Amino acid sequence: MLIILLTPSIYAQDSLKVIKKDRIYKSEDILDSRVYYSCTDSIVANLKTNKISIFGEAEVKYDGIRMTADLIELDLEKNEVYAIYTLDEEGNRVGIPKFEEGAQSFTAASIRYNFDSEKGFIEELKTKQDEMYLHMGVAKRQKNEEIHFTEGKFTTCELDEPHFHFQLSKAVMVPNKRIATGPMNLWVKGIPTPLGLPFSVIPTKDQEAENGFIFPMITPVSNYGFGFQDLGYYFPIKKSENIQTTFYGSLYSRGTFEIKNQTDYKLRYKYTGNLNLEYSSFRQAFPLDSIRESKYVIRWQHAQASNANPYWRFNSNVNFISDNNGKTDLDPLNGQYFQNNFNSDINLIRSFPGKPITIGLKAGVIQNSTSQNIDANLPTLNVNVNRFYPFKGLRKNTIGEERFYEKIGLTYAMEAKNRAFFGDSLLDQKEYDLIRDQIQNGIKHNAVLSYPLQLFKKVVTLNTTASYNLRMNFQSIDKQYDTLTGTIRNDTLQGLGFSQDASFQTELSTNLYAYYDFVGKSEMKMRHVITPRISARFSPDISSFVNDTLGPELEPVYYSPYENSIYRESAGRKIGLISYSLNNTFELKHKTKNDTLAEEFTKTRIIDAFTINGNYDIFKDSMRFSDVNVNLRFSPLNGLSVVSGATLSPYAWDEDGLSYDKYAFKNNQGWGRVSSANISTTYTFTASESRDKIDKTQEKMGDYWGADFQYYSMNPHEVINFDIPWKINLTHTYFLSLNNSDIDERYNNNHNLVLSGDVSFTQRWKLGLNSSYDLKNKNLTQTRMTLTRDMHCWQLSFYWTPIGGQQSFMLRFNATSALFQSAKLELRKPPEFL
Repeated sequence: MLIILLTPSIYAQDSLKVIKKDRIYKSEDILDSRVYYSCTDSIVANLKTNKISIFGEAEVKYDGIRMTADLIELDLEKNEVYAIYTLDEEGNRVGIPKFEEGAQSFTAASIRYNFDSEKGFIEELKTKQDEMYLHMGVAKRQKNEEIHFTEGKFTTCELDEPHFHFQLSKAVMVPNKRIATGPMNLWVKGIPTPLGLPFSVIPTKDQEAENGFIFPMITPVSNYGFGFQDLGYYFPIKKSENIQTTFYGSLYSRGTFEIKNQTDYKLRYKYTGNLNLEYSSFRQAFPLDSIRESKYVIRWQHAQASNANPYWRFNSNVNFISDNNGKTDLDPLNGQYFQNNFNSDINLIRSFPGKPITIGLKAGVIQNSTSQNIDANLPTLNVNVNRFYPFKGLRKNTIGEERFYEKIGLTYAMEAKNRAFFGDSLLDQKEYDLIRDQIQNGIKHNAVLSYPLQLFKKVVTLNTTASYNLRMNFQSIDKQYDTLTGTIRNDTLQGLGFSQDASFQTELSTNLYAYYDFVGKSEMKMRHVITPRISARFSPDISSFVNDTLGPELEPVYYSPYENSIYRESAGRKIGLISYSLNNTFELKHKTKNDTLAEEFTKTRIIDAFTINGNYDIFKDSMRFSDVNVNLRFSPLNGLSVVSGATLSPYAWDEDGLSYDKYAFKNNQGWGRVSSANISTTYTFTASESRDKIDKTQEKMGDYWGADFQYYSMNPHEVINFDIPWKINLTHTYFLSLNNSDIDERYNNNHNLVLSGDVSFTQRWKLGLNSSYDLKNKNLTQTRMTLTRDMHCWQLSFYWTPIGGQQSFMLRFNATSALFQSAKLELRKPPEFL
């Protein structure tokens, strides 16, 4: 006890030598700070050798350095500490030494550290930075914190014996900067391979990314011959850490090539985005002199942070494809293969503090591959004035209740548009003059006065509105009789023209509640919420329709001069419309008991919405009742969603299936017929724990900039996750509509079943399937299969599309770490689409 008590006070704690009572001198060979040590077993001090041995969960702290091990030895003569593990009865290592200094930490078989020189000697060191694991056979820590080591292993596998690693003969690690190595080669499962480099420089956490090549994907067989796809070169923009760009090139033996550039940028608290530019040149195999077909793609996504600017907002979502066809792509996993619409828009919005005014400028392009048309709005100017109360200032004394005129609100909206609607072939043929002839422009004004009124103690709401629309078109038509062809033609006139309409509407709405009791101990009740609405609208005839007679027989013609203009008139007659709507929701409420035996009520929504609506036009010549629309939406189970709708016609129909002005029940045809109907049901079968993992996967993927990760962040259910043993997505869609062209087949219908999901039939093997089955024609329309082998830190995947228009296959061997996301080997056969 005397030795244990004296030793810390002399050597470790005070670090002082008393020379005289009135003077204290610091010895030069004593440590600058106190050394704190502790253990759970015993401490042995040897005064002859000036060494202290600490046994059992030993811990030493000195000047920001912390070291733990099962055995630590302090050499007070050399100011040195030595840590090593011990062996238990079965020969296993116990108390492996661990060294910590600030944010840096590592473990090793043995550690020797000198407090004066700040150097250390380490054996079998293992350290981790982000996703990287570094093993060192024999290492020496220098005073500048650099570590020189031999027999190193660099890997992203966390196992002590990794599945793969890069064997380093000798290297130097500069913490948080780089690792410079001598000769290195790849080892897989402890077996060396001939793949290697004479030297390498590996950047670590805080080191700026360096330029580098991206290995291409190999396509041995395709319609374009043998090829290399996406040979890339990556480099960051040195002036900013938040901008990076990558160039890709693809080349096939029969002449097809592709050039791409992907640039990502991000400024914290300001904006984030990416820009992708692609140019492709396709040529079929035979004949070799076949005409080349070119295609370019522009994709730009820009999102401004919500708190970046309180008054200006700018965002973009551009997806422009020059050939208006999502199938012309070399990638067999192309996500736009089945898309028919490609939308692009750029928005700039300005708001004014303290004022209800918002101004927006938008450039937008809508492409449709089915109609082969392009609708370009370049640009569109919007001015919106939110509801304000213009008559509130009429009353000088504001004391007391509001007058009725103070509740009258006014909103205003103005839209000025420049639009070109043309076929996509004009763009391919570079017929820019013809595109210019299709340009239309105009301005539309809309003003609405509204007056809300609460009746019967605010149980019923009566809302009255008056609206006025003024349209200013710079193109109009004049119908003329063509004596050569004997037909009526449209002559386009350039010049400003005006058209207008007005309407007055009142709407009455309320909420009704009904409760239904069920017999039973749970005292279950059902709550029924009914929301009826009825409205009346009157629109006088102030349109610009022309009543004329043309041709030798003076045939009557009734038309609007602006029927082909950018802002058209809806009707050339007065309208008296009475509309009705009835919405219903149903909710169950029953008692439950918690752990404290207290009664609680649980609510379960069984029907989210059941809606019926239609209208009646009192000024219409015939068939004044509109079709009745019925919609139903409910989610009876977690993960299940059902949406359905139908349109019912109350009128009778003839032998050809055409409706006429007579009610169906008067013609012994019941209460009408269904003119269209649809139902869509989707459910994901999986465990509740797996649902949480799918949500977490989406958050994790969003942290990476790579294109693959961005795609799966938007489609987390498609991620192959071996922690989710199984999941199945089942979607059923059914749609039918009247077919007036074929008497034998009265309805056109579309009946599809889509099955997707994956299952792990062993711990490492997972099978995925995505298939669409046409129940009407009884055939598979599209099927994609995936087979994945998890090799812990590597993954082997096989994608095969045997059925459908995107028939292809791809074999991929890639690292699972985000650090090595570009380290992948792919063999693929692209789809044949030309």
